[in-house]
Amino acid sequence: MSEVSVGSSENSAIIGFDPIERIWVTGPRAAAGPSFAAAPALDGELLVDEASRRAVATDLGNIATRLPGAVLRPRSAEDIAAMIRFCRTYGISVSTRGNAHTTLGQGLSDGLVIENRTLDRIHSLGPDVAEVDAGILWKDLVLAGFDHAPRYTPPAVTGYTSLTVGGTLSVGGLGGLVGALRTGLQVDHVRELEVVTGTGAIERCSPQHNSELFEAVLGGMGQCGVISKAVIELVPAKERARTYVLEYTDNAEFFRDVRTLVERPVIDHVYAELYAPEITPTHKLYATVLYDPAEPPNDAVALADLTTEPVVDDTGYLDYVFSIDRLVDGMRETVGWDRLVKPWYDVWLSGAVVEDYVAEVQSSLTARDIGPFGISLLYPQRRTHITRPRPALPEPNGSDWLFVLDINTVAEAPGLDPAYVEEMLDRNDRLLAHARKQYGAVLYPIGSLRLTPQDWRAHYGDAWPAFQAAKKRFDPSGILAPGVGIFPSE
Repeated sequence: MSEVSVGSSENSAIIGFDPIERIWVTGPRAAAGPSFAAAPALDGELLVDEASRRAVATDLGNIATRLPGAVLRPRSAEDIAAMIRFCRTYGISVSTRGNAHTTLGQGLSDGLVIENRTLDRIHSLGPDVAEVDAGILWKDLVLAGFDHAPRYTPPAVTGYTSLTVGGTLSVGGLGGLVGALRTGLQVDHVRELEVVTGTGAIERCSPQHNSELFEAVLGGMGQCGVISKAVIELVPAKERARTYVLEYTDNAEFFRDVRTLVERPVIDHVYAELYAPEITPTHKLYATVLYDPAEPPNDAVALADLTTEPVVDDTGYLDYVFSIDRLVDGMRETVGWDRLVKPWYDVWLSGAVVEDYVAEVQSSLTARDIGPFGISLLYPQRRTHITRPRPALPEPNGSDWLFVLDINTVAEAPGLDPAYVEEMLDRNDRLLAHARKQYGAVLYPIGSLRLTPQDWRAHYGDAWPAFQAAKKRFDPSGILAPGVGIFPSE
């Protein structure tokens, strides 16, 4: 396979980190890629110019860097299929990019990067499902559903809604501000998918038809196919959101109220922010009731038997759902959010151990561990509502509750500081190893963890043989999603 050079071969400055080989990448190494001169004719665009390739050479984390040989902006599933067949013929790796919200290069490739944001149509909406392209943002689907008469919403909506449908369905999709207590993950509300497999075949799949592919792709980290369309369940949308904000300095009191609120039928959503010990309060809990003005929530019922008094924040549904988007957009304008390094740590924990783990980890955090623009988050999730075989989850240990803990570390200034990155990646590796051994934690794979193929086998446990078999069936040449590092290249 011929290679084309981009940039000066004399440039030896550090460009980024290769999480697969665990080395820092210099200019010459990162500037070569395969030739796409013989690529097939397409409805969309195949870009090989340096600017287009460099624009997709990193992700939200700004740590890992892989310069692709070409960028596909498809107009159809047929474009994706044609390029996957081409890449398979020439042994070129393929990654799919939505809004690149991973933090250690999971969606990067030195071959072809498919930018699915050009697949951005809502094909149908209502009464109980929407069929959408994989590149549509959850924000766009929420807006379209709310503007419909009657109003609809997805039952589980990410906290940050400027993420693509295909991207979150490939990971699992937490209901960050809508869902979780009674809805399961976003993957639990998919009726049907259109998928382009690693052989270049375009397949429709569902729980009833081609179910092996359906289950392999949902939460499958892009290993078995590229999602091009999804049929997603919808539910009636409420008009307003009332959030009770409670503050704590005592971990035990905080978890007592968490357990009370997640079991309270009137509460629709719960999540929390955690801070370093030197900050007061150390815990902030948000409990939300979604409602229509004709039936406002009963505050006395919602707040009975809690250990602290709340601040009440009452907003429109859209203002509530887009609150994190507004926060991120503000940081994008004021502090260069898109250029900040973000070595994140994200794990699942059983409800049986989460209180002890948070007490241990939080007491060890410093302001540097989170950074001036970072945050640590805790999301509860009821296990019985999770119906798909992936993502991998911890053992229940007698609890029906699961929690995702995020330590969303953010550097204080733009620019790649290798010493800082190594410090935080070492911290993440150390935290995960301890959490696995002592608390049975399981990785939620959007963060910055340097897992080997052996680590991934342990991550999937008894489900590994089935996942490996699906990979061999649907991506027999092993070209899809190399940046995750689950299946080593031959």
